[in-house]
Amino acid sequence: MNRIKTKLKFKKSDQTGNWVGFVSINKVNGMIKGVHEDDPAPKKVCVVTRDIIPYIEGGVLYDVEMIPMKDKNAGYIVVQADPHAFKATIETIVVKNAVYEVHVKFGNKKLVFNPMDGQRDSVRDINCFIKVLEQRKDIKDLLTVIDDFKNTGYALLKQLKKDGYYVVPVSQKRKAS
Repeated sequence: MNRIKTKLKFKKSDQTGNWVGFVSINKVNGMIKGVHEDDPAPKKVCVVTRDIIPYIEGGVLYDVEMIPMKDKNAGYIVVQADPHAFKATIETIVVKNAVYEVHVKFGNKKLVFNPMDGQRDSVRDINCFIKVLEQRKDIKDLLTVIDDFKNTGYALLKQLKKDGYYVVPVSQKRKAS
């Protein structure tokens, strides 16, 4: 049987409680692509097989392989799903005495490390930011990205200190009060 490859996000079905995704077929070129449930285009349901249900998480983009259901108009059965990983880029932005940031960009997402003006631990504290990165499943070569971020992040903190700033990590402020 011919396997179809595409990218999908899954959600729990309100009716059955199983993981489902939705695809639309382009009538011109026959390409099958994942769409949101609310998408106005005609769509078919994609149901996950029991074998891979424990490995699926909602809201994560997956590279999937599907086979058509016996009733070809009903939809597809997802037989393989691997989280899609994006190549990440790290960018440092410094405007002396104003902006000190490191951006980690991947896919359509951007995580910002901002030790000067960050409002949350995960943005302001380098160790908390590293923990956030470690939990990402959608970054290709994650360990290399984390090492590159550590080097860039610590270099930014040195630059901040060199420019006369001392930023107390948020976690230390909370312990002191």
